[in-house]
Amino acid sequence: MNSFARSFTAAKRTLLGAGLLALALGGSAQAKTCSVDLDEVQTLRKEILDIAKSNLHVDKDRAAAAKRKLGDALNGGQVSVDPNDLKGIISLKGKPSPAVMQDVLARLQNIIASCQ
Repeated sequence: MNSFARSFTAAKRTLLGAGLLALALGGSAQAKTCSVDLDEVQTLRKEILDIAKSNLHVDKDRAAAAKRKLGDALNGGQVSVDPNDLKGIISLKGKPSPAVMQDVLARLQNIIASCQ
């Protein structure tokens, strides 16, 4: 796997985790402090990443081409991105099991509820 695919995968994971966390917290901007079981949070993170990994496909050739194009643009000092260059890099290759999704969401909601 090339470095772009690795970094893209890491970014995708981070965005997915942040998106799920934002949805779970309901967009609240209030600072709250609570205690949670770190092992449970890490387990949930791993399960969410596994769900994403098993249901998304990254086209390595298109990702490499987009990386080259963006690298050239950045080296040239001017950056303009055509959204069509990014089409097809990520695609769905399945649908997660509803039972697994319900389990993960229920456990996430329990963590959130324990902090309120």
